[in-house]
Amino acid sequence: MKKSSILVTLILASTLTLSACDMMGKKKPATEQLVNAIVSTMSADGQKVTDEQRKNIEDALAIQSAVAEAARKDKLDQDVNVKALISLQEDQVLMQEYMRKKMEAFKPTDTDLKAVYDKQVGQLSEYHFRHILVKTEDEAKAIIEKLRTGGNFAELAKQSIDPSGAKGGDLGWAPLSRWVPEFSAAGSALKPKEFTQTPVKSQFGYHVIELVEAARTPTDVPSFEAVKTQLVQMAKQDYAKKLEDGFKPKTETKAEAKTDDKAAEKK
Repeated sequence: MKKSSILVTLILASTLTLSACDMMGKKKPATEQLVNAIVSTMSADGQKVTDEQRKNIEDALAIQSAVAEAARKDKLDQDVNVKALISLQEDQVLMQEYMRKKMEAFKPTDTDLKAVYDKQVGQLSEYHFRHILVKTEDEAKAIIEKLRTGGNFAELAKQSIDPSGAKGGDLGWAPLSRWVPEFSAAGSALKPKEFTQTPVKSQFGYHVIELVEAARTPTDVPSFEAVKTQLVQMAKQDYAKKLEDGFKPKTETKAEAKTDDKAAEKK
């Protein structure tokens, strides 16, 4: 994001929050306070604010303050939609400040970082699969039954509607991210030479999957120490997401809804 855009965004947020405070009968902060608040926020983001930038902030605030005052004279601050937008902006600024404070206090330990590292390395691990893809569940079940009784996977793979069928269903080595989630989840749960005991449904049809060889980690994966700085950032991102997820409204499951309906019927 360009610095000018950041300035505008920060100034806008501060100005709208100021308006919200004004509407609630609070004392309007002095321009100097607003400038210091914006500069402080920018500094916290690692930006060095020059004297010229500070002057630009002051000028922008002066213009917005004058326009806002004109809007008040026209009683725009009494408009229902404007009040709602001001309230929304105030909540957004408060949320950002809350998150900033929490993130400042969060200090990931080496144990936290190792967990992030292992997760990332796990995503890089490569698996060697072969599979047979068919259109119907019954076809997949029939193939699984033949494999249980000693059927040859490569021969049965000739029935596959996937191009890999011509190679005995062999998909070669690749990370789990290469395949759809259903395939990856079922395949990674297998031991070498094992095949799925039930058909695996995906958007493409029904799979019968075999893990040919155990997962391997690429040899060029950097060491834990080499990427420790990046891991800190990843740990912070994970922490921020957990914080936000903790405030998400809990959705009622279908089972809970049915239970509530039955309870209501008994009353």
